[in-house]
Amino acid sequence: MSISTLNGVPIVPGDLDKLEGQFMFIDMGFEALASLNCSNSETHRHAYHEIIWFRYGTAVYVADGESVELPKHSLVSIPTACIHSIYPSRDCKATVIMFRAEFLQNALHRIFSKCSSSSILYTTEEQAAIIESYLGLLCYESGQADQYIPNALQYLLAAFIVKIDELRILQSMLKPHSLSKSEAILEQFAVLLEEKFYTEHRVSYYSKTIGVSARKLCEIVLIHTGKYVSQVIMDRVITEAKRMILVTDFSLKEIAFQLGFEEQSYFTKVFKRLTGITPTEFIPGNIDAMIYQPIV
Repeated sequence: MSISTLNGVPIVPGDLDKLEGQFMFIDMGFEALASLNCSNSETHRHAYHEIIWFRYGTAVYVADGESVELPKHSLVSIPTACIHSIYPSRDCKATVIMFRAEFLQNALHRIFSKCSSSSILYTTEEQAAIIESYLGLLCYESGQADQYIPNALQYLLAAFIVKIDELRILQSMLKPHSLSKSEAILEQFAVLLEEKFYTEHRVSYYSKTIGVSARKLCEIVLIHTGKYVSQVIMDRVITEAKRMILVTDFSLKEIAFQLGFEEQSYFTKVFKRLTGITPTEFIPGNIDAMIYQPIV
């Protein structure tokens, strides 16, 4: 069976890619946010990156089968290929920024890390005011920018992403001795992981290929993600397994094999250890947790 892929993730009919051009800035209320799910069979993915700022109300955000309730002044960054859905409260209002990876090129690693399916930032009132100020500038610039000369908009969006990352670091209490150097190593690991997670699950492979000790790599990944390298690797593998279960008709045995497991039984054991349920229980239709209702 031949299936098209996006960043190595299988794509099936119905996947969403409605972004015309490279950038879009839009304010959405409840009906617009809810219609995204209704018009796209609820769970969907994009071929572009997305940042959503929840200005008012609340929402349930579901990414790769995991759900979280977002209060007012939450920000979500959603990378390409992440399977997700949003269920807003009736008073929910959000600002949505959509853009293609090539629009910013190398600036993307900061909040669209390949080590996770999405990133959530909860802000204080002071931090929310800072984000609102950036969004005001982006709103203005998006309406003024000449499509042939988008430099100002690109630089402003890049600065906004840097600010989001700065707030994330402050929130996480990260204090690496050399942030820029450790970020560079983390990015090397993230890129390598995305290329090799199907077949390489060993920490030693990644540390040796990057050129640092396993201990050093573990220290850096732990500082930035709060997880050990082995956890990040297997989280990526299981995230991929969830996506394949949701959007392909591969059998569990085929999925296990494609993800580097020699035995389906071991794949099932790892999946349950990390998610609390078996792959069979995760299949839509067999799990009530996959059915979400809007908050009223």
